[in-house]
Amino acid sequence: MTFNVLLSITVLTKLVPCVLAQVQHFYSNPTLAPPTLIVETYNKSLVDEGHIFMSPFQDAQPSPLIYASDGTLIWDGVASVHGLQGHDLTVCDYNETSHLCFMYGAQENGYARGYGLILDQTYTQVLNVTSGDGQPALDQHEFFVKENGTTVLATIYKQIPFDAATSAPGNTALENITWLQVGIFQEIDLATNNVLFEWQSSDVVPVSASYVMPGTTDISGTGLTENSAWDYFHINSVDMFDNGDYLVSGRHVKTVYRINGTDGSIVWQLNGRTSDFTQDFTFDFQHNARIRNETGSTVVISVYDNGSDDSPPPTGQSKPGYETYSAGKVLSLDTSANTSTLLDWYVSPGKQLSTSQGDLQYLPNGNKFMGMGDLPFAVEFTDNSTGNATVAYYAHLENVNTDTFSSYRNFKFEWIAQPAAPPDLFVYAQNCSTSPVFYASWNGATQVESWRFRTSNESTGPFSTVATVIKGGFETNATVEAGEFNLYTIAEARGAFGELLGSSIAVETFVPATSIAGCTTASCGTTLNYTTAATLSCTVTESTRKGIHKPPPYGYHFTA
Repeated sequence: MTFNVLLSITVLTKLVPCVLAQVQHFYSNPTLAPPTLIVETYNKSLVDEGHIFMSPFQDAQPSPLIYASDGTLIWDGVASVHGLQGHDLTVCDYNETSHLCFMYGAQENGYARGYGLILDQTYTQVLNVTSGDGQPALDQHEFFVKENGTTVLATIYKQIPFDAATSAPGNTALENITWLQVGIFQEIDLATNNVLFEWQSSDVVPVSASYVMPGTTDISGTGLTENSAWDYFHINSVDMFDNGDYLVSGRHVKTVYRINGTDGSIVWQLNGRTSDFTQDFTFDFQHNARIRNETGSTVVISVYDNGSDDSPPPTGQSKPGYETYSAGKVLSLDTSANTSTLLDWYVSPGKQLSTSQGDLQYLPNGNKFMGMGDLPFAVEFTDNSTGNATVAYYAHLENVNTDTFSSYRNFKFEWIAQPAAPPDLFVYAQNCSTSPVFYASWNGATQVESWRFRTSNESTGPFSTVATVIKGGFETNATVEAGEFNLYTIAEARGAFGELLGSSIAVETFVPATSIAGCTTASCGTTLNYTTAATLSCTVTESTRKGIHKPPPYGYHFTA
């Protein structure tokens, strides 16, 4: 008998997720444990098209993530980072098609060591990018594939010996410092992995420019050992001008630099101790400096102004966001008159102060999208000026470990993908005379509109359609009222016109064995041997009967 069902129906009450409330788990893919995206504001008439891209870390299972704007998980990339951390997930143009680009690696104290990764629209790795010329592995702060898709800008952190007598003569506060941590960036050719250009902060930026002294913050380093080198500069973003110059941001020097693309010298510097501009604004411990326009002597850039580094706020500051709450800021620089002006600023409706990380993205329709770094919030603003933009979207990640939970940068992109891996399926029946419940998902698929479930008592079929349901969230569940028990099921992902997009393998129905079927406590315990449970009287052959005794997905238990 075939049943066509319009919505996900009949959630099975006997199968209970044994997890904490803020983390999602799925019967069909129990290896995933993404945080929940809580959407507080979503004005569909004002937002730009696209999905939400986040890379949370410092939680139980860090991974790059893609969510629909309504908070539904689309892709959990935990398998792509191989147990390490993922950062800076974006859609990039590579080989004239859209790809996913991000950095993954081992988290260090305030930076990372790892690689750049490029995935195609099936989530297959097409490129693994490494640092070159003998430098340490790539860092988390920047992996920026330029628009032509031929080169990438990437940051590196390196520890070098420090001689205070020559580098900081007369500075008694630094006389015992023997190790310095410097910021490096490389422009790397993606076809060859050759380094086209390299720059190192200590070549042109003196330690006297720093606002963060050794041993003063959790990432500053003491400067007394190589493993705790003084992070005087803290590079956190790189962009490139049309003429080949670079825009570099140093968090601990509170400065954005234009770097000559030929010899690495400083063309100009904005903010900090030795700014080349008079300013009607300031920023502190900024992130994500980006070039927005250059016309003649006028340069427009944006920064995410953290406004603080957990230090006491100075007095006498009047501009919005400074040391009171963080803000995305758009700045205009007149390089001939050496003046700079605050054009616009964007402040979260919660007016939070995020003391590290963050970004401000320009969207195709003119909206601005802001990530708040160590506070895992994402905000979309309409393209209004002078600090009065309307909040079109406001969401945040929920996690158990809220004190340390971060998402370095958050973005919004359009993304279409169909995974190379097949859909996932879990099928459960309380006993051999009840209808199974189906749980289907396809991690990363963006075009599934419905699921079709087909069953058989043989793994090779033939299979008959028993239910067709509209996709409901990341995982869709359905059952067939008064249907027959069947041992095997396949789930077919269908598109907007009913076309077949992908099919799961044939999955055996899980039926709890006699020894656990009557559990009345919250859990049957972890010592039961599911595979040797008593024989069930299901109407299947002896050779296949053992298959229905397999354990349920990890992390779940049964109740009566």
